[in-house]
Amino acid sequence: MVIAPGGHTVTMTTDEELRLAVDALGESILVVGYGSAGRTATTRVADGDLPATDAAETPDAVIVAADGSAVDANAAVELPETPTAPMCLAAVTVPNRPSAGEQAALDAIAERVDATIVATGSGVVDLTAAVGALVSIVRESGIVNIDLADAQTVFRSVRTGALCVGESSIGDPATAVENAFGTLAAGIETDPARGVLVDLVGPPGMSVADISEAVSTVRAHVGPNAHVIWGGSIDDSMADGIRARLVLAGVKNGRVAPGDRCPRCGSALSTYTLGERTIPSCESCGFAGVSVRLRD
Repeated sequence: MVIAPGGHTVTMTTDEELRLAVDALGESILVVGYGSAGRTATTRVADGDLPATDAAETPDAVIVAADGSAVDANAAVELPETPTAPMCLAAVTVPNRPSAGEQAALDAIAERVDATIVATGSGVVDLTAAVGALVSIVRESGIVNIDLADAQTVFRSVRTGALCVGESSIGDPATAVENAFGTLAAGIETDPARGVLVDLVGPPGMSVADISEAVSTVRAHVGPNAHVIWGGSIDDSMADGIRARLVLAGVKNGRVAPGDRCPRCGSALSTYTLGERTIPSCESCGFAGVSVRLRD
């Protein structure tokens, strides 16, 4: 199924019908995979009931799916060829704070796309969920829609973002938002975020007031100047729950801490005391106390 502007749906039964229908839409998203997990996730997204495809010839946006934990940091990152599009994003899963190898992969991928969106996780299932959530946020119709223009707005002049999803019982959108923030990889700083897409999904009884509460909760986690764009949609299958899906543009990766992997060599960090200061350090390569941030 592909969701067209205005909420109309087009049902396809063959791959050729899928390609023709998506190309006919006012907006289309092409999802391509990098690596084995990325290619499998791409196929699952295209085959599922999501408004995206792996075969649009003239897309309005391209999403590159990659499992950061499976990328060989010592090998050249060669992303698949894609059509030129107004917006090219990479959705990359990492299991926790990026290791040295994962950071190298993120840096290499970032050089080839407009922005990299990091989601916590690893493997095909987590990557498929992350890409599916990202596509759904900007393409599904609802009470109030978020679209590709909104994504372009929050990612203007921003190179790094984060995706997080949380759920709670119906009537408690604030907890759903808090649970979403709780899934972010360790060390992700949301205060510097320049923009946020807030999408609330719930049963027919969900109201604009629920969305407003979710937005207020989000604002408590970001700076006062962050551009927050919100939307909401109804899911009849969520009779007793509510889901908050957030895309934060312009996040940072905070200082490393003892026990984290060294960003230079990947060994476990210990501590080094100099006078009254105690800083993380690496006994293997000599790294000490440097702030490690994702690209922006």
